[in-house]
Amino acid sequence: MTASMTDGELGRVLLTLRGVQWILGTKGDPYALLLRAAGDDRAELGRRVRERGPLYRSSAEAWVTADHEVATAALADRRLTPRSPGAATPAGEPAGEPAPWDVPALHEVLPLAELPTGLDREEYERLARWAEPVLGERAVGRLRAPAVRAYRSRAAALGERFDLVDDLIRPATTETARVLLGLPRHRAERFAELCGATAGALDATLCPPRLDTARRLGAALPELRALLAETVADAEKAVAGNTYAGKTVGRATGGGLSGRLLRLPSPDGRPAAAADEVLTVSVLLATVGVDVTTTLVGNALALLLDHPEQWRALVEDPGLATACVAETLRHAPPVRLRRLHARQDLELAGTGVAAGEEVVVLVEAAHRDPRRHPDPDRFDLRRPAHDRRLLPEDGHHGGLVGPAARLAADAALRALAAELPDLTRTGEVLRRLRSPITSGVLRFPAARHGTVRRQILPRAR
Repeated sequence: MTASMTDGELGRVLLTLRGVQWILGTKGDPYALLLRAAGDDRAELGRRVRERGPLYRSSAEAWVTADHEVATAALADRRLTPRSPGAATPAGEPAGEPAPWDVPALHEVLPLAELPTGLDREEYERLARWAEPVLGERAVGRLRAPAVRAYRSRAAALGERFDLVDDLIRPATTETARVLLGLPRHRAERFAELCGATAGALDATLCPPRLDTARRLGAALPELRALLAETVADAEKAVAGNTYAGKTVGRATGGGLSGRLLRLPSPDGRPAAAADEVLTVSVLLATVGVDVTTTLVGNALALLLDHPEQWRALVEDPGLATACVAETLRHAPPVRLRRLHARQDLELAGTGVAAGEEVVVLVEAAHRDPRRHPDPDRFDLRRPAHDRRLLPEDGHHGGLVGPAARLAADAALRALAAELPDLTRTGEVLRRLRSPITSGVLRFPAARHGTVRRQILPRAR
């Protein structure tokens, strides 16, 4: 529908949908306030959700939970899936002809068809099982070296003052993704531009973006997908050129992630994987993966620099990077909520949920449930692992991008602790507006603390 609408028409619909969310927030509904994504106290919103019971009906037409036990049960319930009932219509078009006074749903007016974040849970599970030899927790270790190189290279080139996101985190994360995906160097600049242009796409599936953002996403996502499709096609040729009678001859060259995936048996048992499955995984890594990793690293550094003793501990012991990533995922995860849809009538937390209704799991709030995590609002690198149990990622795009994102964030923190031990924040960390899912970091002014101090008090000779 987006392509057929004028800027005026699309702008009015987006503004109307945003206005509805804003009005719902004026009634004090905590989930509706979260949808506003306008800087409300995140910990307080979670507490307010829990005060309404283990599962409550929001005025935003969703069942919402911040209870760790209920969240775990919902994420394990196979009757709940990320795929929205409205996603079944072709190309995101609404079923039937709407009345002139009807306002289309967000997924109708802004389908973002190239963003594979609303598949059925079985599809995510199938892809994750298939890609596990390449993208699983044990397999992504090969990503550590290029990630460390990318972060250390960008850190070494920084001046005295800089923006951590624009000048370091996002470009280093994008370069790490480029290496992982196997894109050639001559496409690096355009790949980085498109990854930057698709930032916030995950949030745009829930919160109506600005008109310029909607148009930017509508242009960038198809081009990024086409760029990745070319890379997959090149990998297919490379793999085919190194096989004879179905057997690998020597060492197949080129392809990066695509080549490795193409050599795996297909998820449905065929001898080789289909290019469209490889492309789906590649698009997830380039869009959701880059944005989630950028936010994860940004959140970790914001917490560390707000707790200087924790930053000093990491500088002195880089091995704490793994614990820091885990604690950041608990305290300020880059994906704050997960949306599920009931495929049939069911009961959750003693409450009836009808087929087609939405269940929202507030991941961040559930990770701060005091019945599950002692002193939940405290950020602590040395928190015992049994007090930091995270919600599962099965049946969700996180199951595919999560291991690589965690590994890249771990490598980033180790590299930055070594390169920027005197790092300090010099201003407020700003986050994207209309960003209820990721609360993505937009601006992060920082400096090399030692350099700034020497500017003010020159060392005596």
